[in-house]
Amino acid sequence: EEYTINDDIRACGLPGDDEDDLASSGEALFGSCAAPINVDGGDDAGAAGGAGAETSPPVMPSSTPSASTGTSIRLKRVRSGAWNDFEEIFEDSPTGRKVRVAAKCLHCSHVLSARSAAGTGHLLWHRKVCVAKAKHASMIQSRLQYNADGSVKSWDYKPDVARRELCRLIARLDLPLEFGYEKTFEEYIQRAHNPRFVSVSRQTTTRDLEKYFLDRRYSLIECLKSVNSVCLTSDIWSGNAKEDYLSVVIHFVSADWEIEKRVIGLRLIDVSHSGVNIADRVESVVTEFGLKDKVFSVTLDNASSNASVMAKLIPKFVGYLGIDPNPLDNHDRALCGLLHQRCACHIINLIVKSGLKRNKTYLEAFRTAISFLNSSNQRIGEFHNFCLVKGVSPRKFGLDMDVRWNSTYLMLKHLIPYRSTFSVFIGANYGLVNGQPLLSDGHWVVAEKMMEFLEMFYESTVVLSGVYYPTSPLMLHHILDIAQHLHSKDNDPLLMNIVTPMKLKFLKYWQNIPFLYSFAFILDPRAKIRGFHNVL
Repeated sequence: EEYTINDDIRACGLPGDDEDDLASSGEALFGSCAAPINVDGGDDAGAAGGAGAETSPPVMPSSTPSASTGTSIRLKRVRSGAWNDFEEIFEDSPTGRKVRVAAKCLHCSHVLSARSAAGTGHLLWHRKVCVAKAKHASMIQSRLQYNADGSVKSWDYKPDVARRELCRLIARLDLPLEFGYEKTFEEYIQRAHNPRFVSVSRQTTTRDLEKYFLDRRYSLIECLKSVNSVCLTSDIWSGNAKEDYLSVVIHFVSADWEIEKRVIGLRLIDVSHSGVNIADRVESVVTEFGLKDKVFSVTLDNASSNASVMAKLIPKFVGYLGIDPNPLDNHDRALCGLLHQRCACHIINLIVKSGLKRNKTYLEAFRTAISFLNSSNQRIGEFHNFCLVKGVSPRKFGLDMDVRWNSTYLMLKHLIPYRSTFSVFIGANYGLVNGQPLLSDGHWVVAEKMMEFLEMFYESTVVLSGVYYPTSPLMLHHILDIAQHLHSKDNDPLLMNIVTPMKLKFLKYWQNIPFLYSFAFILDPRAKIRGFHNVL
């Protein structure tokens, strides 16, 4: 730039010719002040200024140098902008003065240290982060929920609730513990449900599960204190880890007259499944929950070891019946019969399996055909296309299980509607057995007859397997139905050979009607004592 005379004028502290007259402009805007301001005077110093005293002095900055003395005037320091988002917390000092000790965030209610000597830098940083989170959360669509009193409030994300529900999800679906730490799961929740979701590690989930288990266990113990009696069931369960566990389940009526079911024990049983070992574990679980004098009945399956189990448990669980276990007279032994109940569905299973053994040859033919079909993915695809050509809906077939006879009924029920299609396909691909097709017309006639015969047993099992309604009043109805059903098939040429062993098994367990079934039937207002006489 070219050097001009105005540069020398500015060097002397005077305004240049090319600058606006700021003083005249300010005088035109604010008015003139004829008298100078006496910075050394008191409160009445402005009164000596004549006409200028009537004009209010201009607002001074916080620290302004004086033209006459060179001193500065200090006004009240401007407060930090952090206090617009924080609430001050004071305490009484030993001298009696109020001293600020902390600050509470108005957004997240977090309390931070805020003594005068600490400054406000950390408050400004927290406000920046908190406001950013609030803006991020505002992107989430609000959801309204009802309170207990009927009022409505906005749903708020709570990390502790999210972690607890994750524990419930893992437990109910038997998921791996690191499921909540998977990147794909975190992306799904953040993108579809909650952008504020933070994944948790396997170790954290393990601790949360333990804490959640202990909380639920404590609440259940407190709930059972108001329960008068419980009905107990127990069985041995084998997991995927090839370990055996003894499960203990109770059914009871709550204070609200609701039928409840709770699993109170799942104990590892890594010793022999003897009656003594099973009884010890059942007793320890019952004692732990304070139910030793509240056991009304114990329902077990018909394994031979369970007889010795009940022989050891009956003297310890007779408190609810009011019986002195030492010694037991005949009357007390009869009452103890209420305590030990055999699983009715397991008895039905034993009855049916004793009859299915007589028709094992026919059933094995169907099992062989299904195994042949499922042995190759290519063969499954060929059967699928064959069904489409025949105009029927394709489906797959599963084998029955030896320990669940109901699966045999379901296997036959699914096969019979595909009789023609399945027979043709198996006959064309499997070949002949001793000059005969694997599935002849005689096989299908027996299968249809057996399916119709087993339907009543299947329906009884489904009804008696109910959980949330009482089944003991229904037992005599189904015992009578099963007895009449077996009598009606005595002269059937296709079924008479399987009815005889089923009758013998029926009489082994139900020739003497258990007392519990009789009492429950009489207390049913639909039956009463007159209905009981009719049943007998």
